[in-house]
Amino acid sequence: MRYASWSVIVDDIVFPDGRTAMGVLGGGGSYTAAGMRVWSHEVSVLGNVGADFDPVLLGRLDLQAIDLRSTHRPTPRAWQLFEDDGQRTQIPRIPLGDWSAQVGWPADLPERLQALGVGAVHLLSRGDVGDPAMIARIAASGIRVSLEPVIEDGMGAAQCERVLAALAHVEIFSPGLGELQVLLGAQPLRPALVALAERGPALVALRRGAAGSLVYHRESRQLLRVPAAHASVADVTGAGNAYAGGMLVGWCMSAAPALAAACAAVSAAIAIEQVGPPAITRELLAAAVARRSEVLAALHELEDGDNA
Repeated sequence: MRYASWSVIVDDIVFPDGRTAMGVLGGGGSYTAAGMRVWSHEVSVLGNVGADFDPVLLGRLDLQAIDLRSTHRPTPRAWQLFEDDGQRTQIPRIPLGDWSAQVGWPADLPERLQALGVGAVHLLSRGDVGDPAMIARIAASGIRVSLEPVIEDGMGAAQCERVLAALAHVEIFSPGLGELQVLLGAQPLRPALVALAERGPALVALRRGAAGSLVYHRESRQLLRVPAAHASVADVTGAGNAYAGGMLVGWCMSAAPALAAACAAVSAAIAIEQVGPPAITRELLAAAVARRSEVLAALHELEDGDNA
């Protein structure tokens, strides 16, 4: 099966101690592809870029296919500003109109995915008008869909409702804690994950950073507490995207929630051990298998009444 993700940007990173890393490959699609690539060689990334984009930036990911459409607009580029507490602020460095046009899904995205022979795709949704219909089109074409919400405080109820409406066509949904609260309000975690799964996804994975994740499987009603894989942290950009990419591949390979969760945890750990996405090497792939075994040995099922 071929896996794919959407969007490529260029990051200019400012760390809390004043260090900078300029012109780094970034974007949810790039990091998702990196997370996928840990477990499969059949990975593609799609996106819109400008004539200023250097495709050499993608070389370290060793992708099977790249579908970057060069437009008259500049490549999406943004400051990534990190605080001591881990908070990250993204500030686009190109006009917002160009940014939206480049990172937004094109009308022919389902056809582009089909042309590449994609069997499963991970997408990020901000609840924009048309998102549920686009996801429905992709799913109707036979492509399995994993969805990651980008929902923040201050976003309207209509955006949240559009994200939730898309779940009828989604196989995996992977919010963070803040996104979960914006979507459903404050409530205990197990009922919240169950409520999301009842809208359609087979798996709902709640990303909790260094605390690991909670993964709910709708069919078995199993809730897994998954530890974060050990990592020597250099740059936390893209950890959630890589997590989602690893989970999609692990799930499609096995239909086993525990294995998918372990793949996700390892992909996230690998993504944060250097500045930018990792270079894919034989040594990295071999080590990933051993790290996955460690996560599998440490994750466990939570019973009803257990503190999540």
